[in-house]
Amino acid sequence: MKGRKAILLTREKGFAATVHSIKLGQDSINLLMEKDLVPNLYQMQVSQLKGQLFFFLENGVKIQLDTTDISRSIVSNSRSNDEWRDYWNNIQKPSDDRLLIYTAGEGRARNKSQADSIDYWRGLQALERLDLQTKTSTFIQSNLSSFVSLYLLKINWYALKSQGLFEKLNPALSKHRTYKFLKEKSRGNS
Repeated sequence: MKGRKAILLTREKGFAATVHSIKLGQDSINLLMEKDLVPNLYQMQVSQLKGQLFFFLENGVKIQLDTTDISRSIVSNSRSNDEWRDYWNNIQKPSDDRLLIYTAGEGRARNKSQADSIDYWRGLQALERLDLQTKTSTFIQSNLSSFVSLYLLKINWYALKSQGLFEKLNPALSKHRTYKFLKEKSRGNS
């Protein structure tokens, strides 16, 4: 891995923004980041290495890189990553998988010009999005001290803002940049 470049990207809904580029050269790398930026969800890619790793970067996190496929790397020493994996495996991924099926069904119906069938598949997609929103809201309410909940509230702000979830978050999260951002949004300033 020596000499390869690792790129850390922030993950936002629909786009990624480069945060850090790191030249790998030793067994261990210590990153210094502004305290109000972590924990947060990041994506890591390594040059000449297959896959990408999504993980919550926070103080003390350890990543054991898989040298053939970075997506199989092991992230440890992180409460946020455990919570993220729980959300991803039990809520987000199953929903994404169902949406793929419904979208494919809509595509087949569209190819056959079956208007009623197109409406059926679109209806299933709408119900799935609503179900994901409900399950995400429930996850946040069950994890009010979680940086994962803070992240999820940010990327789902317009769908969830009327539920008063921000006001229920643990004030211990208030030093995080996302908390400050959402506080402004909740005041109607953006």
